[in-house]
Amino acid sequence: MKYHLKAVRFALMLALLLAMTCGPGRTAYAAADGASLDFDRTGSVSLTLKDSDGNAVSDGAVTIYQVAVLYLDDGDMAYAYTEDFADCAETLDVEDSSLAAILAEYVTESEISGTAASVDAEGAVSFDGLELGLYLVVQTTQSTGYNTISPFLVTVPSVENDAWLYDVDASPKVEVYTEPASTETTAPETSTTPKTSTTTKTVSTSTLPQTGQLNWPVPVLAVSGLILFATGWLLVLSERRKERHAA
Repeated sequence: MKYHLKAVRFALMLALLLAMTCGPGRTAYAAADGASLDFDRTGSVSLTLKDSDGNAVSDGAVTIYQVAVLYLDDGDMAYAYTEDFADCAETLDVEDSSLAAILAEYVTESEISGTAASVDAEGAVSFDGLELGLYLVVQTTQSTGYNTISPFLVTVPSVENDAWLYDVDASPKVEVYTEPASTETTAPETSTTPKTSTTTKTVSTSTLPQTGQLNWPVPVLAVSGLILFATGWLLVLSERRKERHAA
């Protein structure tokens, strides 16, 4: 009986550890120590635009806006809207995937000025000397033959290998472009109208990939819970059988 109780306790402790490790409350910043942040440093954001074949997408322009400043609240990282965004009523949740589009619309409506840079021949663009905080990246001039990328948010610094990264490569946050597809539309043939055709060039709009919480822990925890439940139930049934035989 004592052996089975120990097994059950061990299984429950294992489930608790799995929940603590994979639970939705953990973020990428949990691995880095907020006290080690260097507020005297500046950072940078760079990104590279490529099409679906990995070719550089040149020309166009990208603008970056500082949405919020970074500060420590009892040792925890926190953000506060800058003066330009002080009247924005949207909750400042850096893990909200819809926040970038909302802020981009706010920028347009409020005519907020940002820092613009041209995309070079290699499809690269970068912004240096950035204060620590949260930034909104918007492509304000589209590249020839392509739609603009979706607005996205990036934090300076970010976390890499449990350390603060002040020079951030934001390219993984931008979905690659899709090659233009051609469709042909033919006008109906009549006795007075010659047969003609027109070609329309269409490009699919890139979308912002979802970031933040990983989905794989969910099925792992679900299966683990079922296994633990079944194990505990079998142990209980086994003990009851032993008690009946002993009686």
